[in-house]
Amino acid sequence: QGTYDFLYLPIDFKNKCNMGYAFVNFIDPATLAPFYKRFNGRKWDRFNSDKVCDLAFARIQGKHALISHFQNSSLMAEDKRWRP
Repeated sequence: QGTYDFLYLPIDFKNKCNMGYAFVNFIDPATLAPFYKRFNGRKWDRFNSDKVCDLAFARIQGKHALISHFQNSSLMAEDKRWRP
């Protein structure tokens, strides 16, 4: 089964590309360490970019808190594919 229950990759609607960060809520905290080891500090080789993945804990924690935070956001009026 899945290891996360919430994912939001903010989109710059003007340029139609992502903002360079995401919100992910892991279901089981034990899955965070392997994810961190695999991706933190990693360069995104598939793209013509020098950006490096830098993982950090978010101020808002938990699926319900994330839903509550974003539910009244103006982005909810945007295309459903880009919503949290």
